[in-house]
Amino acid sequence: MKFETVLYEVKENICRITMNRPDKRNALNYQLLADIDAAFKAAEDDPQVRVVILAAAGPSFCAGYDMKDSPYLVLPETMETWTTTYALRTLRKIGERYQMIMYFSKPVVAEVKGYCIAAGCYLQMCCDVAVAADNAILGHPAGRGGGVTSMPLWVTLLGIRKAKEMIMMSKLINGKEAERIGLVNMSVPEEKLEEETWKVAKNLAEVPPDGMIIMKEALNTHMRIQGIDAEFVYHRELNALGRVGRGRPPGAVPGAGINAARERIKQQEKRA
Repeated sequence: MKFETVLYEVKENICRITMNRPDKRNALNYQLLADIDAAFKAAEDDPQVRVVILAAAGPSFCAGYDMKDSPYLVLPETMETWTTTYALRTLRKIGERYQMIMYFSKPVVAEVKGYCIAAGCYLQMCCDVAVAADNAILGHPAGRGGGVTSMPLWVTLLGIRKAKEMIMMSKLINGKEAERIGLVNMSVPEEKLEEETWKVAKNLAEVPPDGMIIMKEALNTHMRIQGIDAEFVYHRELNALGRVGRGRPPGAVPGAGINAARERIKQQEKRA
């Protein structure tokens, strides 16, 4: 199966979906988002697939949304500014993609390396298990611009105080620290990342599909009972309305991008 910006491979009941825009650090543009959706649909429909690994080509997992070619940051040519209707519809679709991964009927394992920031970090948060390289960089540098993140799982995974620290301070951390605070499940030396991720996937694939699907469904329903779906709606709506109320021009997100992330790392090292 071929996609324009995704590599798709099935081996030993494990589907490996590899984001393939290495020259752009796998920034999420319209095509990559469409290919991710299609690849997950193919894995969903394939009875031979028991587990999905979400990985990335090149040195980085994902640098977030493409600042020149993505629904999160770029308006259609016919629009000059965000409207309430367009913002709410756009953020709803974006939120639904996050939840598609989170509620996927088969286990999803993230293989995290290099930069995994902003929406890239969101993707790994939605996976059931995340394995990160020790030297991976995770966080949300765009928080320096203020506003509401569209991702409520920060609080779910980290607790309110650590979530505030990460978001309000736009903190970037390495894989080891991400494991310590619960942002990923485990961190390993970069040279062992693919091997260790495969071991996790093989472990999950050994569980009978009928047993796995009800197990995951029960755990996800537990989160739903606690209100996670309402939290997704709340965050995406406030994020959408913030675009309208603040009059922010398309693509203007203070603190976003790799250069800003690098600057944040330098600032953190000076304070350490």
